[in-house]
Amino acid sequence: MRFIFWTSMLFIIWIVLTDSFEMANILLGITLSIGISILYINMFKEREKEFEFINPFWLFVYFYILIKNIIKSNIYLANILARKDLNLTPAIVAVPTKLESDWKKLLLANSITLTPGTLTLDIKDNILFIHIIEYKEGTDKLDITREFEEVIKNI
Repeated sequence: MRFIFWTSMLFIIWIVLTDSFEMANILLGITLSIGISILYINMFKEREKEFEFINPFWLFVYFYILIKNIIKSNIYLANILARKDLNLTPAIVAVPTKLESDWKKLLLANSITLTPGTLTLDIKDNILFIHIIEYKEGTDKLDITREFEEVIKNI
């Protein structure tokens, strides 16, 4: 099952990146996808029980949310930098997460880091330490990760 999953995912990525439907390209893509899948599965046999399928629908939703948040953050940061009084109140906040798997926590941390004005500094157990460029007292810290976390838990 893992073999079919990884082979098909790699082949889809191959077709998208090469943008060619010639028979030679398709055969090369299938051959490489099968070879890489075999290598991957043999290298990580001990992690077979940890394997999680990725839901393609939620993956596309995640990319939409990521792009939307990057655009919103860029606009927000441009407005901050355009102010005459550049009195920033940066802070490092500890934000708990309910995500269980390590790769989902890593995806959340990287998503936060990709949005301008925020940077994930560390992950300890279920706590993300995030530097934000402007923090207002009383702001719900969970707002920083909430939208990403809701989508990532479904991937």
